Amino acid sequence: MPLFPSNMPAYFMSQLQNRMAPAKIIWQICDHKRGHENQSSGLIHALSKQTAIEPIRIDIDKHKASWWQAVRGIFPPASALPQPDLIIATGSQTHSSLLAAGRATGAPTLLIMAPPKGLTRFFDLCIVPAHDQRQGPNIIQTTGAMNTVEASPNKEPQAGLFLIGGPSQHHNWDEAALLEQISTILAANTDLRWQLTTSRRSPSHTTKQLQQLQQVQARASDQLEVIPVEDTAADWLPRQLARSSYVWVTEDSVSMVYEALSSGAKVGLLPVPRKAGESRIVRGLDALQQSQHVLSYSKEHTDLTHFKAPPPLNEAARIAKIVVAKFLT
Repeated sequence: MPLFPSNMPAYFMSQLQNRMAPAKIIWQICDHKRGHENQSSGLIHALSKQTAIEPIRIDIDKHKASWWQAVRGIFPPASALPQPDLIIATGSQTHSSLLAAGRATGAPTLLIMAPPKGLTRFFDLCIVPAHDQRQGPNIIQTTGAMNTVEASPNKEPQAGLFLIGGPSQHHNWDEAALLEQISTILAANTDLRWQLTTSRRSPSHTTKQLQQLQQVQARASDQLEVIPVEDTAADWLPRQLARSSYVWVTEDSVSMVYEALSSGAKVGLLPVPRKAGESRIVRGLDALQQSQHVLSYSKEHTDLTHFKAPPPLNEAARIAKIVVAKFLT
């Protein structure tokens, strides 16, 4: 008797076969940087939806390989771990460990984020944001950074979200302009209810001014609720992105821009003064505006409800499909 009915659709048959196959072992080399681990975890989560996997986390604060070990293919933790089918890492501090682990085990290596050009050829696959403008036979470009956020079908039609950053490597800060932008958006969207959170980079004075804005707004309505980042739990932002139909993000908060785009919300950019000189981050933001993935704020453009956004980004799923075909079948 055949294991599967002969009339079962090919897609469902392949899914069942994948689930019954032995799980693929994936080592995830981590550097404890939230933004980096968010990218590798996003890819691993997407892989888990396409094939059976068993992720194993390796922290470089305990198991970082030296460049001497990388050259010689020595990675001591390998002797105590299952043989990997794929090794994934993100960020410059993981490069030596990823190379050492790959050479010690013979498993393919996947690096997220662009390495120095001289190192690129030593990895089997590099996942690189398009704004880095890197090309090569082992490079795949993405629109921004992969993340763990998925498009939610449970959007609340009256729910909006402000994500506020602060001064950064590529941006200065204009608190007065920011407060004016938020006030203008609130006035133009009186039927929406907004939550606002800050980031670790947000100046304390900006947070106080935003809380004062909430108090002023409260005299007329309960339209705005300010929740400083210090008062949020680890799952607060993913939950708010899942429910929010409209999200405005200060353009310095690049990772949150791509997370918002992945959530299925309509996304607007709040301009922040840019530092002199072109940067890859700014190139990426400009590309999003030119492709109309985001609405750039102006006094004439404050209403996201009528903005026709493209489908949500799902770069982790797109890359996972390529990775499964290349390394895990």
